[in-house]
Amino acid sequence: MLGKLRPVGSRVPKPEFPGELELPWQTLYQTYLMGSGTEALSAAVAISIGRKPDVTAPEVILPAYGCPDLIAATVAQSAKPVLVDLEPGRPFMSAVGVKSALTESTVAVVGVGFLGIPERLERLAEICVESNLTLIEDSAQCFPPASSVQGWADLVVLSFGRGKPINLMGGGALLASNANLGNVASTLSQYPLKNQKLGLAWRSMRILFNFLMSRIPFAIIERIPQFAIGETRFHTLDEIFRLEIPSCLLSSGIGDFNLRAPLTFLYNQKLEELESRGWTLLAKHLVNDSGMDQALLRYPLLAPDRLIRDRALERLNGAGIGASAFYEHSLEEIDGIDEILPESECPVAKDFAARLLTLPTHEDVRDGDVSTMARELFRL
Repeated sequence: MLGKLRPVGSRVPKPEFPGELELPWQTLYQTYLMGSGTEALSAAVAISIGRKPDVTAPEVILPAYGCPDLIAATVAQSAKPVLVDLEPGRPFMSAVGVKSALTESTVAVVGVGFLGIPERLERLAEICVESNLTLIEDSAQCFPPASSVQGWADLVVLSFGRGKPINLMGGGALLASNANLGNVASTLSQYPLKNQKLGLAWRSMRILFNFLMSRIPFAIIERIPQFAIGETRFHTLDEIFRLEIPSCLLSSGIGDFNLRAPLTFLYNQKLEELESRGWTLLAKHLVNDSGMDQALLRYPLLAPDRLIRDRALERLNGAGIGASAFYEHSLEEIDGIDEILPESECPVAKDFAARLLTLPTHEDVRDGDVSTMARELFRL
């Protein structure tokens, strides 16, 4: 095997976009740039707590499958994470489960987008309005956020880190609804401000980072344990910053994203026959039928069982394809989190994590790569 196709991540763009910065959400939301997506989410939790000053032990509702940073962002504000199980065979929180999890201490519900597929925010918005709760859309994996058009969420979180739809090597954003700004500015003012400078060090890092994403360099660094490529780890959030990102960089990131050719239709076509073998093509069933090819961060499938999923991972990676189990475990099963979370039973999320397989969709994926993936999966 000569080189390997990385599982996720687009290259960092040159900060040279010449036009005026236009944000898809600017008519509905104010934009506050933050040090990372995790920091933006934690600030959103802080704002949600501030809107319910009588609650002494705040709780935040989260999906039982997701990034460990969901937990880190919540506990950094001394709030209690409350996990809600998924719907069978879907990455969405059970609406019944969300309603059952509500208490007088609940301050917010976090609807988390999955690999470019947004949560069903309309349903969550109804629940939050009825119970006077803050709805946070975590759109770290989706761009643009679903609330850009409908304004479902009170607060929206974006991430510009590695492996996200817009890769600026760091940073994030918190979007606050114009209709419900409330205590946003006063809450954010407590966090120090940093400037993102695009000097020689940053530009050199960009060149190195983009080089390492190519097939042969990636195959090498993946074998170095210190890089921990693909590992899911829990890290506490110890600091929160506001961040000034040059508009030319953010504009370049958005422009670069808009130029990428989506691969969802191609994957659906090449892999459709897998469904007769017990697989589920999640994108085929969950992406809106709008007649447009929607860009996904990764292409997700559910295998018939964990054994077949693990065999698929072995075959695909052996063929030079960076296939991944993504987070691999539900949140309650990730090391370090079990000490934080109350005991909970989320069997659907565990099953989802055990069967999930994701395939690359970034700009370096060629038609021949998709054919290779299809061939290896059909050989199982």
